[in-house]
Amino acid sequence: MQTIIVPVSGGKDSQLCLQMALQENKSENVIAVHQSTGYDHPLTNQHLVDMENYYKIKIHITKSDKFDDVFDFVEKVGYFPSSVAKSCTSRLKQQPFAKWLIDNDYCNENYVIWMGMRKDESRARGTKYGAWNDLDEMTLQDFSTEYKNKIFAKVKVRLPIVDFLEAEVFEALSDAPINPLYKKGHKRVGCYPCLLARNSEWELAAQDPIGRKNIERLIQIEDKFIAEKNPRKLIKIHPTRDVRGLLKGDLLTDITNSECSWCNI
Repeated sequence: MQTIIVPVSGGKDSQLCLQMALQENKSENVIAVHQSTGYDHPLTNQHLVDMENYYKIKIHITKSDKFDDVFDFVEKVGYFPSSVAKSCTSRLKQQPFAKWLIDNDYCNENYVIWMGMRKDESRARGTKYGAWNDLDEMTLQDFSTEYKNKIFAKVKVRLPIVDFLEAEVFEALSDAPINPLYKKGHKRVGCYPCLLARNSEWELAAQDPIGRKNIERLIQIEDKFIAEKNPRKLIKIHPTRDVRGLLKGDLLTDITNSECSWCNI
């Protein structure tokens, strides 16, 4: 019997993966883990506690031993993550997760990781996983270049809800607690706000006390980078998004609207 490892972000898709794993297996054969960036909304942190109580399972936490949170990461690396430099994912999530797998001796054929990716989430994921079904497996090494160490070639990855539509996910979770951020209109509930999230996510975050506080902190870091004449090109929070105007109540006019899809699971 394989043990299932489910990374849970606090979002609906990874929650459904955890729920399905527990429905199909004994709880001792399921391990839940949250890859913390230190930048979650308090409602997401509380939801993780609610999930522990509801599913009666402990959610383990991984965290970078080099960076305290997203703010610390941005200040230390000297640039803001962008669509061409998404190192926040690798440095704050994937690398600590990889270390956690090794430290706990989970890198062998006795473990399989269930990820909450869905084809319906985006055109990119529809293309990437178009030929996949819920029973297909890949190795963790093949899943992401961050796991290039040969030790990860033994760990399998499955996408159990790859064919689910968003409505089907919420329906399957109808009796379970749901992250309250969804009721506030958010489509993603990871980093708050994710620097690569859509405009609508930033507009909602700007109306939230926690979101405003985090955006103000990012602006302070941007001001510092500009004052220091940091030679890096990525010293602005976003190349075209008017984040300062957003705090004044303006709507965003940036039309690129691209986003990082990693955390939307």
